[in-house]
Amino acid sequence: MEAAVPQEEPGQSKVGLEMKTETKGLFPTAVSKENPQERSLRQIFGSSQTLRDLKDPSEMKSPTAIVQNRIQEHCQRGKEFFAQGEWEKAVICYSKAINLNPQQVEVYVQKAEAFLQLCDFQSAVLNLRKAYSLSSAKEEYVERMAFIIYLQGQCLFDQEVYWDALESFTRASELQPDNSLYRRRSIACLAALNRYQDCFRLVNEELDQDSKNPDLYILRAKLHEHFSRATLCYQDVQEAIALEPQHEEAQLLMQRLLKRAQKAKNQAMNKALKGNLKDALLKITFAIENSPFDAGYFIFRGTLHRRVKDFNSAIDDYIKATELCEEEGAEAMEAQQQLLLTYNDFAVHCYTQGFFEEAVLLLNKALKGEKNEKGLYVNRGDCLFRLGELTFALADYQQALELSPMDFSLRRRVGMLLDELGLQEHKQRKYQRAVHCFSGAIESNPRLPHYYLHRAKSHLFLQDEMSAKEDVIIALLLDPENDAVLPVVTSLFPGQPIQDIISSKIAEVAKTILKRKLQACPYSNSPAKLKWYGEANGHRPPGALEDEPKEPGVQSEDPERALQDSESIISSCATERELYKQIAVSRRTVSKVSESGLEEKK
Repeated sequence: MEAAVPQEEPGQSKVGLEMKTETKGLFPTAVSKENPQERSLRQIFGSSQTLRDLKDPSEMKSPTAIVQNRIQEHCQRGKEFFAQGEWEKAVICYSKAINLNPQQVEVYVQKAEAFLQLCDFQSAVLNLRKAYSLSSAKEEYVERMAFIIYLQGQCLFDQEVYWDALESFTRASELQPDNSLYRRRSIACLAALNRYQDCFRLVNEELDQDSKNPDLYILRAKLHEHFSRATLCYQDVQEAIALEPQHEEAQLLMQRLLKRAQKAKNQAMNKALKGNLKDALLKITFAIENSPFDAGYFIFRGTLHRRVKDFNSAIDDYIKATELCEEEGAEAMEAQQQLLLTYNDFAVHCYTQGFFEEAVLLLNKALKGEKNEKGLYVNRGDCLFRLGELTFALADYQQALELSPMDFSLRRRVGMLLDELGLQEHKQRKYQRAVHCFSGAIESNPRLPHYYLHRAKSHLFLQDEMSAKEDVIIALLLDPENDAVLPVVTSLFPGQPIQDIISSKIAEVAKTILKRKLQACPYSNSPAKLKWYGEANGHRPPGALEDEPKEPGVQSEDPERALQDSESIISSCATERELYKQIAVSRRTVSKVSESGLEEKK
């Protein structure tokens, strides 16, 4: 028996049901092969297939996984666009990924890099700042932010927007205080803004932290050069070269300074030779500023100072030159020699102004450095003579005479001083010592009659009449018209004519003595120098200074001499005529005092 099959209704799908007849014993049972789950769905939804096509929810993905997949897709596409150089599309992709998950640190970093490629520094910094706030590894993002801000500042600097560039470099320095590059770019901005004092402050701070960096010294040297501080510029360049001898920029800057100094020195030389010493000083000073360790420049400027009588400045220059020179070098010897000449010239200047003690002190300094220069002893002797220290003055004259025994001008000075000492001893009634002084004066200069006359008077007080007669006759032979000789001749040879006295035996002895003395004295053995009865045309005092050759050591320096010439010429404090005049003035003063004293007693 077959089961009846129901008719399929329109709109309903056919559901086949297979019936299997099993014969088990006496009661056959029909078992359906339909799945229980299928049967349940059929019972719920009936024959409708609309809702029954839905998949099992257990087999569907979760929303989180879907979002994560989308994020990965956007990031992957962003990387692809980034690699292809399509930065704007990369930014859009990264922005979509961030919108799906704002906590993705790496996406902010990648987006910041894309903005950086677009030179949108502000957006790049903002994204890095967001990554910094979300991440625990903050140092990495701080370093990157500082670098981006630095790039922004560099772009602004190239565009000459210095204030904004300075702000960017300052922000970068604040983020990374140990990065010297950011601070140095701030210095460049300040220099461009003409804020040089702030530049110096920052550079000095940099050097305090890094004193072994030659670039910093060059940077400060350029700042000094801008302010025309050539000496400080030179010192910084020298420091840079000491740290790095092959530093190219330092070598170029040093060469520029040295060329500038040499040019200024040549200009100073030309102006000095033309007599324009003031401008020459300005030029050589400029040369020294650009090359402050060249001893030759200091020597040259010292010579100029010496010529304008600025002796203190000249001494300072020569001392500086001595410090810069090698001890045994030619420049050191030249500087030392010029220093001694300056001390002497300063002393001569003080002597002419009446500051004899100061002149002695200066000459002491000169003699401390040079003990074999006779002119220094002569000048100190002149100063001591004006101070009334005749014994010390005589010692200096004699020391100078030992250095130059053939210098007759020194002999005249020694004779003059011994004669003055003899007169003082005679006044104090120390006649034997007076005779000794007068004899020394005669040995030094046997041509002056008053030396013999003075000794004759002292001999008379010692009861040595024969020696007194010999001295008076010699004085008469040297100067027959001397009014001071005649009274003494009359007292020693009463009633005898001058011709008889000259022809006497004692006169022959006196002539022999005089000839021997003249022959023993340098420059005094020429017959033309001795005329028994005076000059043919008018009388001139015997032993006049014009008769003798003048020593170059006591003449003043030739003003036309080239300034660079280092010839040693010692200027004299006083001429012999001035000394004779001073002696005459002092004797007249003493005579007036004596006369006034006698009048008071009367």
